[in-house]
Amino acid sequence: MVVFLHYFLTLIFTLKSINGQYCYANECSIHSTLTGDVQNWALLIQNYILKLASDSMHREKTQEYFDLAEYKEETKYGDKLLDEMKSILDKYFENKQRAANRIAEHARQAHDTLYRKREEIYLKSAITNSSSHTSWRRSNGSLGYTHHKQLLHLDNNTYKDADIPLRLPQNMTFHPHFKRNVSLRHSVVKISDEIPRNNVESIWTVEWTHDLESTFVQNRELDPDIRWQYFGSKVGLIRLYPGREWDQNFAGFYNDYDPRVRPWYIGTTSGPKDVIIILDCSESMKSHGKFAIGTSIASVIINTLTRQDYVNIVCAHESHWDDIGKWHIYKTNVLSCQQDKMVKATLAFKRDLKEKLAKLKPGGTSEFETAFDTAFDLFQRKPKTGCQSILIFITDGQDTDGEKVRCGAGQYTRSGYVPGPICKYNWTRYWNMVKQRQQFHPRARIFSYLVKDNGQIFPGKLACENDGHFAILNDGENLINKMFNYFDYLSKASLSINGSWTSQYIDQWGLGVMLTYAIPVTSNIDGRLLGVAGVDVTLDDIEHVISSKSWGSVYGFLINRHDGDAIIHPGLKSTTIPIEDPISTHITQLEMTNNQPQEFQTIILPAMLSGEKGSKRLSNAYRATIRREFGTGTYYWSPIENTDYVFAFSLGESDEKFREVRQPKNLSKYDESFFNLLIEYNSTKARENLPGKFEHMQVKINDPKYKDVRVSYLYSSIMLAPRVYCDPSEYFYNDDLAQKTINAHIYINQRGDPSENDIGCKQKKATFHENTRAYVLISQPIERIWRRRPSELTKDIIWTYVGMRTGVFRTYPAHRSVRDYDHTTRGWYKRAVSLQDRTTASTPYLDLSGGGKVITIAQVLFEGMPSISNETCQEKVGQTSRKTKFPGGCPCSSGSDCLSGYCYQSAAPGLEHKQLRCATERIIGVTATDIRYDSFHSEIMKRMVASDGRRSCGSIYPCPSNQSKECSTRCYLVDHSGYLIVDPDFVNVSAFHESRYNGLTLGHKEGEVMADLIYKHGLFHRAETITFQGTCHVSKPSAKVTLKGIPANPEELDNKYKNKGPIPQFTNEYGCIQDQVRYRIQQSKLKWSELIIGEVNGPCMSGQYYVTPLVKTNLILVVIENYYAEQSKLFYNFNCKIQRSIVDAGAFRIINGTCAHKIEKLTSLYDEDKCPALRDVQIECKYNRTNKNQLSLIVIFYIITCYIDYYYS
Repeated sequence: MVVFLHYFLTLIFTLKSINGQYCYANECSIHSTLTGDVQNWALLIQNYILKLASDSMHREKTQEYFDLAEYKEETKYGDKLLDEMKSILDKYFENKQRAANRIAEHARQAHDTLYRKREEIYLKSAITNSSSHTSWRRSNGSLGYTHHKQLLHLDNNTYKDADIPLRLPQNMTFHPHFKRNVSLRHSVVKISDEIPRNNVESIWTVEWTHDLESTFVQNRELDPDIRWQYFGSKVGLIRLYPGREWDQNFAGFYNDYDPRVRPWYIGTTSGPKDVIIILDCSESMKSHGKFAIGTSIASVIINTLTRQDYVNIVCAHESHWDDIGKWHIYKTNVLSCQQDKMVKATLAFKRDLKEKLAKLKPGGTSEFETAFDTAFDLFQRKPKTGCQSILIFITDGQDTDGEKVRCGAGQYTRSGYVPGPICKYNWTRYWNMVKQRQQFHPRARIFSYLVKDNGQIFPGKLACENDGHFAILNDGENLINKMFNYFDYLSKASLSINGSWTSQYIDQWGLGVMLTYAIPVTSNIDGRLLGVAGVDVTLDDIEHVISSKSWGSVYGFLINRHDGDAIIHPGLKSTTIPIEDPISTHITQLEMTNNQPQEFQTIILPAMLSGEKGSKRLSNAYRATIRREFGTGTYYWSPIENTDYVFAFSLGESDEKFREVRQPKNLSKYDESFFNLLIEYNSTKARENLPGKFEHMQVKINDPKYKDVRVSYLYSSIMLAPRVYCDPSEYFYNDDLAQKTINAHIYINQRGDPSENDIGCKQKKATFHENTRAYVLISQPIERIWRRRPSELTKDIIWTYVGMRTGVFRTYPAHRSVRDYDHTTRGWYKRAVSLQDRTTASTPYLDLSGGGKVITIAQVLFEGMPSISNETCQEKVGQTSRKTKFPGGCPCSSGSDCLSGYCYQSAAPGLEHKQLRCATERIIGVTATDIRYDSFHSEIMKRMVASDGRRSCGSIYPCPSNQSKECSTRCYLVDHSGYLIVDPDFVNVSAFHESRYNGLTLGHKEGEVMADLIYKHGLFHRAETITFQGTCHVSKPSAKVTLKGIPANPEELDNKYKNKGPIPQFTNEYGCIQDQVRYRIQQSKLKWSELIIGEVNGPCMSGQYYVTPLVKTNLILVVIENYYAEQSKLFYNFNCKIQRSIVDAGAFRIINGTCAHKIEKLTSLYDEDKCPALRDVQIECKYNRTNKNQLSLIVIFYIITCYIDYYYS
């Protein structure tokens, strides 16, 4: 019987599962010899990782602290949160609007008062014929008088210039609100390079706008958090407060800046509009640089559009024969990736249009019928604004394209080939067609630009008969000034004198993503536009405020009421990450998937866009939480008064009854905690207020393990994320780090009456949110355990830490964190939360604190479980659809019994506290440790030694199929998304070359094996999504040779703005929308019995593979035996590259703008009666009704006539 049992067990352990089917080892592959070894290796590696996590983090102790903590259950009310946030945001936006109104009113008053005063003096001097009369210079094009002939004749107080060093304000100092040196006492002017500095308009505008400084200063006194304030003049200069030096380009020259083409100026003065550009792409545009001028004109138009506008470009040309009978194919086409409609003029869509403009090549006929038909079709389709339509027509005006362009097929005669007729175009037909199509609302104004003076009749008449303007442009320089009539029309078109909030855009002055409240300023003398007053708001300020009010899984978002586009949302890239292109998309793309839930689109969204305040509970809400799954959720929303914005909150079912820890009553067992800004304890201010603390910590600098980073081995340090503060903006931009450290240290170590709760922001002048100190205290004892770990264990451990859900972060050894650090947004935190029943490992990455290549091992911490009886557990199970799953606190035998997926012996009080109980479903934090990659790699590899001693990982041996070739055994650790965690090649890659070890997938490395796992065994399934958090690169990233010049630690990163020079750092990144391919593992395959075996022989490599999960982690082990891959090294092996690319993961195809975003706005602003009132602006328009050839004949005839008259006289 014993012998039989032995053979039976041997049989069981030699079975492998292949795609759910079992086979004997010798039937799976004739060369599979590592069957038993691989499963043994997986067990050894898993045990090592679990022991590493246990010995380094001691999760069970930290969990015990939270199990024993006192909790208070609160009922949270979403409508109360909504009212509180509405009050804050209404006041925030109202303050900025009042500031801008004060600037606008003062600008009007300053201009008109000074003008009337000088006009009176000028007229009196003219009557008396005074000598002073001749000294006045008067503007012909606008109101204005000045005595000065040059700007430099103005005194230094009136004229401070941002790009003349000798005219800069004195004693500028660094200010964190502006991330640069500024003068809070003075403003500066910046004059566009295209504007003559010494003309009357420039000098006059500098003089009268100087009076605005008093209002700028007053606004800052009333609202200390206010950002840039400015007045942009219509003459092309801006007065900016606070004063600063202008940025320089890489050559050291000051960058140009023209306020008239900025989004806040154009959006305010012109209002929303629909713009179609028809570009003549015919053969005749090839010569004399005409096509380059034409594309430059189109680019200028595109650059001056804002997100409130819609646009598209039509390239006009058609097919033709040439003079030798060859047929050339051309077709009029629409340039945007969405060719059947106009597109919103976002930065991404504008980039798409400009990239395609740059690739255009002229050729073909000047047949414009299709082009104009297409343009008018686009005007009539939605989406559009419907407020005003502008058609830009760019052409050389020629009615023929030369000898090579024929509009008919030639024929062969006895004397040879006779080409078809030269194309000659009938302009009358186009004029009539345009007249017929101009029946829709609003009628399109046509602005024609003639590139070189070849024929004015066609474009001139087209513009003048359609309320537009005609201009001749002979070169592509100074186009904004040469196209003055177009921009002048835009500035005069809107009747509105009210201010408005812009769409988001990137601040050219370095403060990230902005909103601007801008007001057009007109003179009371004659009603002409003087310019635009503006006040900026940074989105990260608003994001901090919204996030500071969240708890549990609650999140907030901000949308634009005009179009439903999201401005702030967890699914978008954080606004605190400055990047060149702010991405936004329709809110339904972020709160819905596969058109679900329908109620969001049919009930909630219409109410939001109509400006209503309300709430709605959905049973199938698709909430933007880490796990991204359907569940019960409630939306609360409200408009922000006097803006076009709506903010909303989404609450999960578990957020309505929320348990929160309370400060421990017995404080004697908790040691002192230290804030993370260690160096500030050495400041004069801190030494006075916290004497002896710096010496007590024994801070070390240049420790061999931590280069250039200050650490203390005696203590851990506390980092408080911005959202922990009652006023996140005040914290984030407060540069008094010493006082910040003193305040934080006193708060986290306060030992008051235990019965008094820390009620946080409800108190006046409070700094931190409620119960922040409780998390600091409860987590403090783990510091002693971390400190006592043996040196043999910690020699390769870089940091050990615990990050709690409220934003409190404790790390050992004590060191500084970057100012905007929020651990809940980090990959290691999200990964652990999404796999809460497992120990998780990150992909290798470069630690900027000097640790080199590291890997993070993490485990979640659960909220302390409530005391619950067996009877209550059975009742709760009966109330849920998952009848075999128990809630937190109920007895269990394994994680599969629990809703949380985790079963353990808890120290929490309860009737069954000595037996295993289910963890709660709520996560209270994550504990983690960083280990050097090389050490982790070595420990993994040393555990993978083959029983035969020959085929261990990394071993080389003769290939079974061909003894003359060398094969090897390759081993990988891969996470549940297919990303490589351990790869033999990572060891030899420089830590600076992060792109070669971070974010690489098994498909990228071993395409044949990954393909088998996906399509044959079903271990992974492919998921394609669109990500709105993408980062694209101008050029391919390359390895860092050194970290010199790059912030290498948190201290340097915090001080980056202080220490930077005037020349900007090159930015290789910009925000983009991407098609994202991800692979997700099939959870049903994650069993110890699941050993997948297969054999591959592909274009890259050949070998036998073994795959098995490490079931208590997020990892799987992949071993390839008899690995042979010489063919993958051949540079021309394209099949190998294809094989790997089709199973690789990542973001591959950049979607320019929102080309994949097919949601159509079914109504226009005109339909919704939201268009601003427009003036009936009369534009001067004239052209020469004689073409160039006719004019030449007339001139010749005139000369001959004159000669004859002279000769015979």
